[in-house]
This record gives sequence, C-alpha cells and structure tokens, in this order.
Amino acid sequence: MVIFLILGMAVHPKLPLKTLNFWLIWLKIFKLKSLLKGSLMQNAQHIKKRHEVATEETWDLSDLFINFDDWEKNFLQLPTEIELEKEIQNKYKNKLSSSPDVLINCLKFQETLSRKLENLFVYASLRGTEDTGNNKATEAVGKIENKMALLTSKFAFLNPEILKIQNIEEWILKEPLSDYHFQLSELLRNKKHILSEQEEAILARVSVPLNNFNEIHGKWNDADLKFMPALDSLGKENIVSNSRYSLNLQSQDRTLRQNTFQSYYQEIAKWRNTMTSNYYGNMLSGSTVARIRNFTGYLEAELFQDNIPVAIYDNLIAEVKKNLSLLHRSMQLRKKILGIDAVFPYDRNVSLYESKEQNTFSWEQGRDLVLQAIAPLGQEYVDIATKGLTKERWIDRAENEGKRSGAFSWGTYDSRPYILQTWNGTLGDVYTLAHELGHSMHTYFSNKTQPYHCAHYTIFVAEVASTLNEALLSSYIIKNKKGSELAKCVLSENLENFEGTVLRQTLFAAFEREAAKIVDQDETFTPEKLENIYFTLNKEWYGKESAYPDFIKHEWMRIPHFYSAFYVYKYATSYCASLALAEEFEKNALKARESVFKILTAGGSQSPLAILKDAGIDFLTPHPVSNAFANYKKNIELAERELC
Repeated sequence: MVIFLILGMAVHPKLPLKTLNFWLIWLKIFKLKSLLKGSLMQNAQHIKKRHEVATEETWDLSDLFINFDDWEKNFLQLPTEIELEKEIQNKYKNKLSSSPDVLINCLKFQETLSRKLENLFVYASLRGTEDTGNNKATEAVGKIENKMALLTSKFAFLNPEILKIQNIEEWILKEPLSDYHFQLSELLRNKKHILSEQEEAILARVSVPLNNFNEIHGKWNDADLKFMPALDSLGKENIVSNSRYSLNLQSQDRTLRQNTFQSYYQEIAKWRNTMTSNYYGNMLSGSTVARIRNFTGYLEAELFQDNIPVAIYDNLIAEVKKNLSLLHRSMQLRKKILGIDAVFPYDRNVSLYESKEQNTFSWEQGRDLVLQAIAPLGQEYVDIATKGLTKERWIDRAENEGKRSGAFSWGTYDSRPYILQTWNGTLGDVYTLAHELGHSMHTYFSNKTQPYHCAHYTIFVAEVASTLNEALLSSYIIKNKKGSELAKCVLSENLENFEGTVLRQTLFAAFEREAAKIVDQDETFTPEKLENIYFTLNKEWYGKESAYPDFIKHEWMRIPHFYSAFYVYKYATSYCASLALAEEFEKNALKARESVFKILTAGGSQSPLAILKDAGIDFLTPHPVSNAFANYKKNIELAERELC
C-alpha cells in the first residue's frame, strides 16, 4: 500500500475498491523501486535456500495469512462473478439515488470486498518476492489477478450512477456520507472524465494488455540483453550485467568504468528500433486513453489524478534549469577531485572520497544507527520503529536463493508494514533501511489515523517521509562523526543523492514531456527523435565540464520508470519537500515534528498539494525547489572545503 500510482483507472482511485489495473501498476512501481534500490547478490553457491534462513531475519506475514492453505481457504470464500453480479443487481444497481443509506451501504460493501482482495493479492506477491522460485506464490498471484479482474469490473456502474444523483453535493455534506466527502468530491471533480458504464467496463478489461509494454521492457532488460565482459586496468575481465552495472560504475578504476559503460551501451544500441516501438506503444496507449477520457493530453490526465496542475510539472523543470550552474560547479569539483580532463557519464557515480577505512555495518549496527538518526521525530516514532525492526519482524533482510533484489515497503490496511531488503552491510544498505522505514512508518500512522478509504496516500507525498529519514541520517552522521572517514563519505553521498534524485529525475521528466508532446500531436517516434531529445538534455544539464560519448543517447532505453509515465518528477518534488522539513528541524524541532506528523497521519484524506501545504510546503510557489538548491549549494561548498 505504501507506493502506488493510478493510470487510467476504471473505478475512481479515491473510492475504496481498487481495480486490477491499480494493483498491477503498484506491482510495477515496487519493481521500479527494486531496480532503483538494487544491490549486488553474492555468489550463488554461498546463498541459503529460503527454508534455511533464520526466522528472525524474515518478515512475519501472519497478519495476512498463516500459510498458503489459509490463503486458499480465504480465496475460496470470495464470491463468484455471478454471485457478486446478483447481489449488486438486487441491492445497489439503479438504486443508489433512492437514499444516502443505499449509497453508503454500497460503498461499505465495496470496501469490504476491496480489503479481502488486497490482502490476498499482497500476501501472494510478498511470498513471491521472498523467493521468486516459489511456484505456489506464482500460481496464487495469477489466480488473484484473474479474480480481481472479474470482480472489480462489476463495479463499473458505480461512478456513472453516482454522478447522475441530482442532489449528491448536498448528500455528501451530511451523515452518513460526510465521512466520504473528499472522495466523492474528487469523483465530482472527475465528472467530465468518467465514461458510461459500458465504456468503463471496456477500459477495465483492456487495462491489462495496455500495461503489457512494461512487461516487454522488463523481459528485454532481464533476459534478452547479453553484455560482453569489461576489462579493468589490470587486464582482468569483469562481468557486466544489470545488477553489476551500477557497482562497476562506482569503482575507483576508471578503465573498468569506461569499459563497463561501452559494453553496456553497445548491447543496448542494438535494440534501438525495438525499444522505440515499444515505448511508442506505451505512450500511445496512455495518450489514447487520456483523450477517450476527454483530457487534452497524456500529462494532464496523469497529473489530474492527484489534482496537480501541469504548471507545477513545468515549473519544476524551469526552476531546475535556472540552477544548472550549480550542477556544472559540482561537475567541476568532481573533475578536480578525480583528476580527470572531463567528467564522462561513467564518472558521475564514483565517490568523491575514497575512504581509507571499509565502512561496513552488521545488521544491528546499521539498524541502531538509523534509530539514533531518526530521534528528532520523537520517542513514539522511534519506539514503534524499534518494535517493527525487532520483535514485530517488519523486515525481510536475509539473503536467500531466488529473493528479489532491491528494496521496497508494502503491506495492507489490515497488516503491519513490510520491508524487503537484502542486508549486505554497506553504507548504501543503511540508507536504504532508513528510506524504506520512512515509508513503513508513513503507512503505520496513516492506517492508524485514517479510515480505509482515506488511508492510501499518493506517490506525490509518499517519498517525503522516506527521503526525510535519509536526510536525518546524513545530518546525524556529519554532526556526530565530524571529520571521520564515514562523514566524508556522506558528504559525497549527499551531492550524489541530490544530483541523482532532483537533477537527474527532472532530466527524465523533461524527456517524458517532449516525448508526450510528439504522441499528443499524433506523430510517431523514431530512434533519432528520441535520441536527439535525450542527448540535447544531457548536454544542457551537465554543461561544459562534462563529455558526451555518442552512446549516452541510448540511455533512455534502459530507464524502466518511463513505463510509469510522469512518475519520476515526484522523486524530485518529494526530495525538495523532505529537505525543507529537515532544515526546519535545525530551526524549530517541535514545529518540524508537527509538520511531519501532519503528513504521516493525513493518508489520502486531502489532495497531496493540500497535505504538503498544511505542513508548510507550498509547491504552488517556487520556494521548495529554490530552497533545495540553496541546500545543494551549501553541500557543494562544504565538499569543496572538506574533500579537496
């Protein structure tokens, strides 16, 4: 439940029942997070099988189901398609306008079914991620996906019928519907984009094939790409793969970095026609559904779900462009520290500080460091997090055969939050834990405070709590371990995080903006069009201190986030918001804590812009972004003093 995205929903996202499309897209999002937070697995011969892992290193899923026998028992208790259709016909369909009581009963009925489906889907999916070779889990996911598609489509009548109720605006101001005021108001805001019952049912049925372009990209990325080994400066061959790519680019050996980059993009370049066509299909599908729903374009449709004006998206890009001189300054610093003539793309991820010590952390050391760092959020927050990471077993941290790489936080309204991570003891693992714990704590307080239909928060606010924890961790290390090898590593990490999250993700957002314009104007993609857009943006972003090998124009093809359109800009806005909150802790800790808890407890009870504004962060002004760049400038200056 922690991270989700709504695309072309057949049932409005603010109402309780989630369509299959909702959960398939959520599943896509945590796969993206796994890629973003990926870590290298050790040699397979040293990896335990799942049944060999100690219980305390695994999560406790008993809030959902005891085992698959229990899951199957509950699955069989779901209504059949005919039974559900009959109950809807007898009690609700063509009857909603008769009284507020009938409508509220229908919403409650829908909510009860949604929670059952959610629990079944999430349990099966989590069991699949802990061991991708678990055939029972694979079968269970397929069963519940099919069941969800059948059952949720039966509610296609709901939105059109609610919108026909003449005095609905009066009803939602009073009991029993006042508790659904925001959700129903959002439905009214959507009125001109809701189609007839028959049209909504058709869109619900085609949602799965329309999302298949992401699956094609995933299969290509995971199975089809075959990379040549990369030689390092000693002439030794090094494996190049998706999982090892980022690790190789962090190496202090520039020869290895360069050869890894060339190996990677020589292979990707072979697929430029195929991937251009696949991406065009994905964007065309989204643009077509947007226009069917009476939007002027794909971007407007996606931002409308969260009531985000297109101006905020465009202003983010404009504000970032105004501050690109700081990125150019950072590239100049990188060039100086690394002792190179120009910063190539393969030079951007190597640490600016080569530690003389190996910063490794046992699970207990890393966990305790995070718990100490989040102390500014208050004792209640720390106590709940401590229980979650110890006796309540929120986290699955063991390495085992078949476990999905990367990290994410998930769960349901009826369960504890869950974190998947593989603990290898790196500083990156400590930051990943802080990040995912932020998501889980957001989920915990949202579920504790809000009713089910208001608990699901949007992506636009989701990354605030997670990146705030990272900011607090950095602040704690720099303050309490000043001058240490670890603190100097964190200085470099701060620059890389800002550049990777705010600057790079906004570059991606600018690329998507241009790609969408092409499709919305009924033009097609060619490899040359997309490559020219991407290459030009890279030169604008990274400036004269950088060099641009021809292969960089192919990088857009490897970005899985482009298959969840207009998603990445939310990383940038969330990071800016979290920096504002972290800075507030330096000035007024009590006020800052109150602001954070306004976000944590709001769930989805208001629009994301309203939630953030209530916490003192107004994205209708340029201040959050400009303030973030002021923070970035301070970090550059600090790095210039401490690392040169």
